[in-house]
Amino acid sequence: MKSKSAFWAVVVASLPVLLPAAQPPGEPVLLRTALLVKDAKVAARFYELLGFRTETEMDNPRKPEGNFFPLNAASTRTRLLIMTSASGEGGRIGLVEFSAPTPADNRIDARRTGVGDAVLVFDVTDAEAIHVRLRAAGADIIEPPQIYMSKKTAADGSPMRGRVFHVKDPDGYLIELLEAPKPLAAQTPAP
Repeated sequence: MKSKSAFWAVVVASLPVLLPAAQPPGEPVLLRTALLVKDAKVAARFYELLGFRTETEMDNPRKPEGNFFPLNAASTRTRLLIMTSASGEGGRIGLVEFSAPTPADNRIDARRTGVGDAVLVFDVTDAEAIHVRLRAAGADIIEPPQIYMSKKTAADGSPMRGRVFHVKDPDGYLIELLEAPKPLAAQTPAP
C-alpha cells in the first residue's frame, strides 16, 4: 500500500511539469494574423503554394459610416478567407479584402521593409523545394535560399546549418521561409 501512495505522490507532484501551463484568465491569445489584400483569391493561391488551405470564407456587405475599423476608404464590401496549414499546425492567416472602393496602399516603397510592416516567418522542411515551386509559379523571390550556420551544435558537437530565403506575396508582404538547421553530415549539398 505504501508503494501505491508513493506512486500517486510522484504523479501528483509531476503534474505541473507534465501539463501545459494554463493561460492566466483574461490574457490575450493570438487567434490569427490578418493581412489586408487587394484580391483575397489571388493571395490565397499564393499561400496554397506554401501548403495552406482555405478553412473559412465570408463575403459580406460593409457599412462604412459608424464603422470603427480604421480603414482609409469607405469600402462597402468585405471578403475574409481564413487559411490554415494542411497539417492544421501553426497559425492561421486571415486574408481580408475590402472593396467598393479598394483602400489605398500606405507603403512608401513596397520593395523595402520598415517599421510597421509585417514579416511572416514559415518553418519549412526543404527550402530548395519550396523555392523551386514558388519560382515555377512566378512568385516575387527576393533571393535564392541562403545557407546560415546555427549557433547550436549537433549532439556530437558538430556544426549545424539551415537555409533561408525571402519572397514577397502578391500584396507585397515579406515572407521568410526558414529551414531549421541540421547537422552538416545529414545534408545534401546546395545546387
